[in-house]
Amino acid sequence: MLFRSVRLLLTGAVLAGAGTYIRHVVTSAASDQAYINAEITPLRAPIEGQLRLEAFQPGTLISQGANVFSVENSRFGNQEVNGQLNWVRELTDRLQAEADEAGVRCQQQEQMYRVYEKLHRDKLISDLEFIDEQTKLAVSRSAFTNKQAQVRQAAARAREVESQVELQKRAVVNMPFNGVVWMVPAKPGAQVAAHEPVLQVIDPQRIWVDAFFHEKHADKLRPGVVVAIRAIDGVETWRGRIESVRAGVGRIAYDNFPTGLPGEYGSRRVAVRVTMESKNPFGASQFFGVGRSVVVSLADHE
Repeated sequence: MLFRSVRLLLTGAVLAGAGTYIRHVVTSAASDQAYINAEITPLRAPIEGQLRLEAFQPGTLISQGANVFSVENSRFGNQEVNGQLNWVRELTDRLQAEADEAGVRCQQQEQMYRVYEKLHRDKLISDLEFIDEQTKLAVSRSAFTNKQAQVRQAAARAREVESQVELQKRAVVNMPFNGVVWMVPAKPGAQVAAHEPVLQVIDPQRIWVDAFFHEKHADKLRPGVVVAIRAIDGVETWRGRIESVRAGVGRIAYDNFPTGLPGEYGSRRVAVRVTMESKNPFGASQFFGVGRSVVVSLADHE
């Protein structure tokens, strides 16, 4: 009876283990390939000129709003912009002179109106003459007001052109977000062209995982499903959630997913984008793990 009980217990344990294993195989899934990806933003030179750049090293944290670099163009001589600035300044001066003249005429007309108003009260002029004088005063005031508005518009336009001229001479680029330096393709003191990349930075808020699963797991991969992300060395594990699922890996180009996986590998894989919900275990000096290989797996209960 003792040996029979032992055999029954062992048989039950084996069957339970086999059932658990089969359930795990059926309900779980792990990526064949996965890596941490990120949105890398290039900071470009707004104008051509000499680059003034701090000695940023890859992996350096830069705060939002910080002065990253500036470009100075001491040889700036855009005749078109300077010509436009001179024209706007001359227009502003001319309109100001016309406005001053209209103001003087308006004051004279107001003095004449007061005289006519007194004459009208004393019944020395007709109503028609008084109405005519009222019309002249209204026209004079309207002309003065319009000239003042034109002067304000011309002055505002002159300030805009002046700012454009200054921007063509010297431009400063500030950090658009809290990020880390990924690459510095330009060198301090170098001559750069307009729109030439100077720095490439990573936004830690735009980091995700691109994972590739066999198509046999496609029915388990749905947006919103919780997944576990594990570093390839198995030391770090954190939580994520499926954001999108795409098929056609290696056959159809889209977003930032690679299209050239080797051999027939891609034709039987599904691409999954995973957002990281837990705190990223990698720091800025590790570029937040961008490029690191990881394993994405679905929990059994998912």
